Amino acid sequence: MTAIPPPHLSPSSMGTFRQCPLKFKYNKIDKIPDPSGKEALMGNFVHDVLEELYKVEPTDRTQDRAKTLAREMWGSGNWEGRVKPLVPDAGEYRMFRWKAWWCIENLWKIEDPEEIEPDGIEYELNGEVSGITIKGFIDRFTLDEDGGVVISDYKTGKVPRAEYVDQRFLQLRIYGTLIDILGIGQTTNLELLYLKDGIKHEVPFGPADAAETTQYIQDVKRDLDHACETDDFPAQKSVLCGWCSYKGICPEWT
Repeated sequence: MTAIPPPHLSPSSMGTFRQCPLKFKYNKIDKIPDPSGKEALMGNFVHDVLEELYKVEPTDRTQDRAKTLAREMWGSGNWEGRVKPLVPDAGEYRMFRWKAWWCIENLWKIEDPEEIEPDGIEYELNGEVSGITIKGFIDRFTLDEDGGVVISDYKTGKVPRAEYVDQRFLQLRIYGTLIDILGIGQTTNLELLYLKDGIKHEVPFGPADAAETTQYIQDVKRDLDHACETDDFPAQKSVLCGWCSYKGICPEWT
């Protein structure tokens, strides 16, 4: 039976399709839930706190204010109820909270929050690249006086090895391409803020990058449509299978 492709793509869903077409099918076409792990929950909590931090006046963006926000949001967002089922051990639960705070605290190693003037926080992008609908959320972007856009993305995982750093910018390149098309501004720089280690990686972005990214989007959409027409979504075994929620039903593992 011919599968129906989803009405839109996101950078993460395109990455999933390239990583493992069968995982994409399970999640985006068969709609089998993919529950968040504890690492994703930590990332979500840290993102939520930093989103609120950058909404307050610049002079109030202190570590003390961040601690207050984190404590208040932990309670109001029922984070204990969300985290404890995945981290039932009391010591591990305390360590989870400490690690989340260390990620927030390390923001000050990367930048001075008082000097950042965001023009978009958790900004939803919804538009088309070569007729392909793309949706996603940008953690943060800023505009300079000339209309140049800097896109920033928070990461709570490990800093990748040097040879893999460039691959981590693909999501932001897709967002930069879409920002240019939507007329929000002209993307000039991309930033990955690795909060766990307090390290920032940044690269420039220009027309050649947008053209290369557009080709990537077109290629993924072409291959996805073909997979839907033929109902051929092969599983691709890799080291990432160890973290896959669908391993229990994957034909490569059952």
